[in-house]
Amino acid sequence: MEQLTAELLMMLAGGAAGAAGQSAWQSLVALVRRRPAEDAAGRDATGLPELEAFETDPGNPARAQRLADALTARAERDPEFAHRLAGCLPAPGSVHVDGSNTISGGEQGTVVQAQYIGAIHNIGNPGGRGAVG
Repeated sequence: MEQLTAELLMMLAGGAAGAAGQSAWQSLVALVRRRPAEDAAGRDATGLPELEAFETDPGNPARAQRLADALTARAERDPEFAHRLAGCLPAPGSVHVDGSNTISGGEQGTVVQAQYIGAIHNIGNPGGRGAVG
């Protein structure tokens, strides 16, 4: 199962993962809404309150994290829910988001764009505009 993170939930809810992500999000929402659960004290433990709060502001990382935590806790208590939740989520590594970067606003000097950058020192004209490190 893909690790349930706030980032993954935000990506699925926001449609950033394309049709597969949208389908996964709809399946997850349906699962949470149809499967009742209570904790030992009789409180709602479905994740539904967290889901509804997140749906009002799907770009809110704190709400996404509360939903991820609630669903993870429920999955730890309920093996059937965990199995169904795993079926809703994309396979690990299968969600990819395409993006593009635009640089505007006049002269930029040296620009480095990458997904992962290790140690970079003095690219371009060292000590001048665009120097890194």
